[in-house]
Amino acid sequence: MTVYKENYDEIKWSKKPFKRKQQIDFSSKRSHIEMPYISGDYKPYDCPITGRTIDGKREHNENLQLHGCRIHEKGEFEDVKKNGKKRTEAAMDAAIDKSVDAIAKQIDI
Repeated sequence: MTVYKENYDEIKWSKKPFKRKQQIDFSSKRSHIEMPYISGDYKPYDCPITGRTIDGKREHNENLQLHGCRIHEKGEFEDVKKNGKKRTEAAMDAAIDKSVDAIAKQIDI
């Protein structure tokens, strides 16, 4: 340390920022490390059925079970948007056919 104090004036200080000759990519080295997944709690929301405020995952799951609901599976919503109208029309046609058959049987009596 004394050598440094003695030759301080002789040191040539560079104004250029230090640049590493070779950039090290740490992303590939970290890809094999398994880390725990921590997800946050749900924000409070009002239940669309009862209007009661639901606060957190536990209350959310209890509310789903209480009303016989479930969380949509991946791609389920897109399927409903794509094929929902066809299914609704098919169900309505079947209901109309059933009621027409029932009325026809009553007329034949």
